Amino acid sequence: MPPSPSSTSLQVESVVFPPSVNPPATTTTLFLAGAGVRGMEIQGKFVKLSGIGIYLEDKAISSLADKWKGKTAAELADSVEFYSDIITGKLQLINQLMKHIQIPRNPLFCLTYIYVLVPGPFEKLAEVAMLVPVVGTQHAEKVSEMCVAIWKAQGTYIDADSATIDKFLEVFKDKNFSLGSSILYTTSPAGLVTIHFSKDGTVPETPAVVLENEKFGQALFESVIGENGISPEAKQSLASRLYDLMKQFDEKATARPSSTSIQVEFIVFPPSVKPPGATTTLFLGGAGVRGMEIQGNFVKFTGIGVYLEDKAIPSLAGKWKGKTAAELKDSVQFYRDIVTGPFEKFTQVTMILPLTGKQYSEKVSEMCIGVWKAQGTYTDADTATIEKFLQVFKDENFLPGSSILFTTSPNGSLTVSFYLLNSFVMHHISFSKDGIIPEVAIVVLENEKLAQAVIESVIGEHGVSPATKQSLASRLSEFMNQVDEKATTSVESKIGLESQTGL
Repeated sequence: MPPSPSSTSLQVESVVFPPSVNPPATTTTLFLAGAGVRGMEIQGKFVKLSGIGIYLEDKAISSLADKWKGKTAAELADSVEFYSDIITGKLQLINQLMKHIQIPRNPLFCLTYIYVLVPGPFEKLAEVAMLVPVVGTQHAEKVSEMCVAIWKAQGTYIDADSATIDKFLEVFKDKNFSLGSSILYTTSPAGLVTIHFSKDGTVPETPAVVLENEKFGQALFESVIGENGISPEAKQSLASRLYDLMKQFDEKATARPSSTSIQVEFIVFPPSVKPPGATTTLFLGGAGVRGMEIQGNFVKFTGIGVYLEDKAIPSLAGKWKGKTAAELKDSVQFYRDIVTGPFEKFTQVTMILPLTGKQYSEKVSEMCIGVWKAQGTYTDADTATIEKFLQVFKDENFLPGSSILFTTSPNGSLTVSFYLLNSFVMHHISFSKDGIIPEVAIVVLENEKLAQAVIESVIGEHGVSPATKQSLASRLSEFMNQVDEKATTSVESKIGLESQTGL
């Protein structure tokens, strides 16, 4: 069985499309194949109206690779037939007809929904997330007008299509879509078009409507990525990402260790990140909540994600492969090997409750000094490092959703970027106010012990997040058991989203 394709999240303006979705209307998880903005020129300015994400079933890769593997991303982007094959494999006629259909220039129309259509050999989903408010009636009327024009030009418009359009218009009649809300269209290989409305990016269990009309789904998807599709950026993204995925496709390849996203409360940790200064992409090893009992209630303060370099898996597997997740969780040495291992690491601490920088840095400093004094390794250089650490956080306030990011090099380090200079380690600390990893580090701390102590404080013997430790043990046990010494050992981010609540 061919390996599952790998996918990462994509951000389009304020919209983050996760690497995978599992809509209620589908039988499987779909991966993010591409995403882009949809906009138009209005009075000399390019106005961005919506972000569109296109998801496909895993087997789309093997299906498309038979014909398109080996083509460059540029060749795919220039091929009308490539996008036709994504849609249905039978859209040459529609591609020609679209040349004769004028798409209305109303900025409130189109491009603010999710189109997952076309009955091809795999399931599809398209999400259109609003970048400007949209009135449902206007959108539905313009979409309907376009579809009817295509069908009449084909000579295929029948009474059943008219009934479908009436049903479609009725669903949108009293709807208004605010900034950040989405419309999700999912299509099965049989041609069913399932429509969901989302106010916050989550997919409700109950659809707004299910339309049994294959042509309707095809026309919707064609309007987005067809020859005259309304989102050239989404088309380019599809060509680029599917090129990479097909290039990786090898039916004889052994399935590799995979990493999925993890949700901790409202925080989604993506399956992989590449912090500034890192030499490679790091995969999500585990994530969990950090909290404590206060007056009989467990209060959750932060969500913590721990990322590791791909080679962490073979590095750890030599000693720990074959151990159960429970055995790993109970082993102090296992976590110590992660902390001191010869591979890059990245830790993201995201606020669930507000926290001042002073409170955070003083607590971390207190823990680090305690560790060093217990080890008998506390020096004047450490004192200077702690003073610099405290200074950086002094005037910062972290609201819910903001993050502190630590990156370490193989010799030790902290936060969103790390660099190794000669015999000492540079610890990079970055702050994120909106979940986006900043390009530039706030400070570089040249102290290996601080880097290890920060990670140790999270996953060590007395680590502040048992949930993160449990997640690491569970996922790394699975990854190591998948390791094949003769296979490529890079860890790919498998499409999929798993949710985890704090313990």
